Amino acid sequence: MTARPRLLLLGGGHSHLPVIAAARDWQDTVDVTLVSPHTRTAYSGMVPGVIAGHYPAEACLIDVEKLATRSRIRFVRDAARALDPVQRTVQLDDGRVLGYDLLSIDVGATPTVPEAVRPAMDLGLCGTMALAPCKPFPLLIERVERFFAAQPGPPGGVGPCVVGAGLAGIEVALALAHRSRAVQGPVPGGVVRLLAGDERLLPAQPRRIGDALGRACREAGVEVVYRARVVAIDAPGTLVCADGRRFDAPLALVATGACAPRWLSSSGLALDRDGFVRVGATLASLSHPEVFAAGDCASVQPHPRPRAGVYAVRQGPPLAANLLRAASGEAPEAFVPQRDALALVSLGPRAAIAIRNGFAIGGPASRDWIGDGLADTLARRLWQWKDRIDRTFVARW
Repeated sequence: MTARPRLLLLGGGHSHLPVIAAARDWQDTVDVTLVSPHTRTAYSGMVPGVIAGHYPAEACLIDVEKLATRSRIRFVRDAARALDPVQRTVQLDDGRVLGYDLLSIDVGATPTVPEAVRPAMDLGLCGTMALAPCKPFPLLIERVERFFAAQPGPPGGVGPCVVGAGLAGIEVALALAHRSRAVQGPVPGGVVRLLAGDERLLPAQPRRIGDALGRACREAGVEVVYRARVVAIDAPGTLVCADGRRFDAPLALVATGACAPRWLSSSGLALDRDGFVRVGATLASLSHPEVFAAGDCASVQPHPRPRAGVYAVRQGPPLAANLLRAASGEAPEAFVPQRDALALVSLGPRAAIAIRNGFAIGGPASRDWIGDGLADTLARRLWQWKDRIDRTFVARW
């Protein structure tokens, strides 16, 4: 009897969810093991709603261990430390070494921070300031809940900061502002600072998109600070910018650009200049065809796309199909992702802006041409649509 090929899945991210589910029908074909440091993974689309207080933390968590058990997949709670693509082995944090015939990597990414900031980030604390990256989500949610539990009334000083002003950072800042107002009441001068490294919000997008989200920030009481690139953190809790400006905060959430997991740098795989795994249209590594990668940790060379959850979700089904093809000795097939994706951006309260193809509607994006009443109604309808999409995705797993 021929031994089944060993498929090792690293990470329980959005792209691996369809793979785990599909593996239920692979028992006679493939021997599958899932390695993840967390038994549950958070659906990123609902995290701003959790921060804002619209959902309990449990609502956005998907039990990947339970999903693996249903598919009769071996689950190992640990994280990868090193990869040897020649010997086809992965070393875990606890020292164990797992072999594979096929490897799929979906371990996500972490926020990019200067080396001077990394020790405080790893510790999660600098003096009296709590620190958390916006990924992994369980750590983010824990720090946010702890912060609000310690803030029963109006603050005596400054409020929290969000470092990084991409879409994720903007959503987190708006969610924090909404939650702060609900817990503490209106605070003169705003309740949250958003530190943006550029001269305007979302400089890669048409100006009207950044202007609409800037208006949303003003309406919510989020103070946007431009050209504020954080380079250091000083005790007792001060963010230091490149130009010397300093900002105190009891809580700082970091939502800067994506950084590849550090262990990939010595993996022997072909990487792009930022350290992400270079894959082709089949999602197979350009240097090692038995290795696949998807989600935020992958760089799809023929079809570069933003690192956003919607693209990771869409990669899941073709990744599952190609892993089965590879395990069966067949050639994987190319996958062409959509060119642009709809982004439904939460505004803090149960309202959202829709962004696609350089245009935005809803709330502050629509006030000037349909008036405040209709614009706010549209924003609420968009949030209800987003809520249905998000709940349906989580319930599916």
